[in-house]
Amino acid sequence: MLTLVKTADAVPIVGIYGGKKKGGPSATVYFTHEMSEDNQNVASAQGVLHLHKSELKKEHRLNDGDFAEICRMIDAQEEPSGSDGLKTAFWSVLDRYDELLQREMYLGDDESARFEINLPRNREVWPGTMTCIASSGGGKTHFIVQMLLRYYRGTSMHQRRPTIWISPEITIDKTLKPLRDNDRLRMFFHGIDISEQNLRKKGMDAASFFQKEIVEKIESIGENAIIVYDDFPDGARALYPLLERQYNSQLRVARHRNQCIISLIHTYAHGKASSQALQSNKTVIFFPRSQQSRCVQFMRDYLQLQTSAAKAMVRRFAALDRFMAIQMHSPVCIYNSSYLVLL
Repeated sequence: MLTLVKTADAVPIVGIYGGKKKGGPSATVYFTHEMSEDNQNVASAQGVLHLHKSELKKEHRLNDGDFAEICRMIDAQEEPSGSDGLKTAFWSVLDRYDELLQREMYLGDDESARFEINLPRNREVWPGTMTCIASSGGGKTHFIVQMLLRYYRGTSMHQRRPTIWISPEITIDKTLKPLRDNDRLRMFFHGIDISEQNLRKKGMDAASFFQKEIVEKIESIGENAIIVYDDFPDGARALYPLLERQYNSQLRVARHRNQCIISLIHTYAHGKASSQALQSNKTVIFFPRSQQSRCVQFMRDYLQLQTSAAKAMVRRFAALDRFMAIQMHSPVCIYNSSYLVLL
């Protein structure tokens, strides 16, 4: 179940940010197998059932007044009398409330609070691996840039990880400007241009360029690095098979080398460039407002959701926020800035 209490077996999922506390999270959402009532979340019925209100009203043929009365009884721990017309609906809604309280969390009724993906500030804690999937202009580069800016602003100098950004558009992508052209981050941000133009400019064959400009740079910067592969299939064609092997190899050993491997791609059906990522990645980021069908298909293929359930889930997330984070490691869950659900 979901809890805000850190128990012995608790697995952290995501931090809750906002409010008066600056910097770190004001709370952390955990998953635990311990079902103790002391660790269960406490929230009003209206808040817990908010996203399911329309569905529940249709199912039990309730009007707003009936629904509000059922929520009031749940909060007051009252039970309907035997002759109460809401008796059947009450027990059904109560069961749903108890289930959702353990498996969902909604922050939409608190404008000051949000779920936020951030890299750990302790350099010794492995950040995991991540893939952002979106078409051009979908927001994947902006999402990662903002996450890295938050990381550098909130992390002390001696704890900061270097970032190696591998992209065929490293010099021309305006979205990268806050990182690429930031004097304060000059010693931490390292861009590698893998475009056809840069390969010709260097006057080297693909194997020599790959060894000198990519492998040696990664090795010299060392472990603990954040390595971003930004649309590397769109780079110089001769570099692609070398980059593909390098990327897949790094995914397998990322935890052992304490590296954060991030990829930005257009589609999850990208052959060898994405197949290993979907097996190894901790988090996959989608942008449901601009690619609902792709999100539904992914949920069917990789999360084994039925089509109707996947469509309802994607519509719900698209209505709430621009991004949707799917955690592939246990516990498997989906969340954005205001809504989290265990699968």
